[in-house]
Amino acid sequence: MAIAFGLLAFGFLAVGSVLMGSRVITGAIRGGFGAVIFGGLIWGFAHLFLREDEDASIQDMLADDNAPDKGTELDQTA
Repeated sequence: MAIAFGLLAFGFLAVGSVLMGSRVITGAIRGGFGAVIFGGLIWGFAHLFLREDEDASIQDMLADDNAPDKGTELDQTA
């Protein structure tokens, strides 16, 4: 995902710069910096939001209906 955003930023900035009158080498440098910046931002956000939970054992608890401990913690005052 980060590479795709980086390539998109490079193409947009490089071609846009050349079309607006800058030299090709200037557009390529500007596109390269844009690719690094935008690709890095997406990489950082993806790493932040898509990382694994620290306590994944809670989510992986047994949901089996035939568990041997089922019903042992019920309130007996009723």
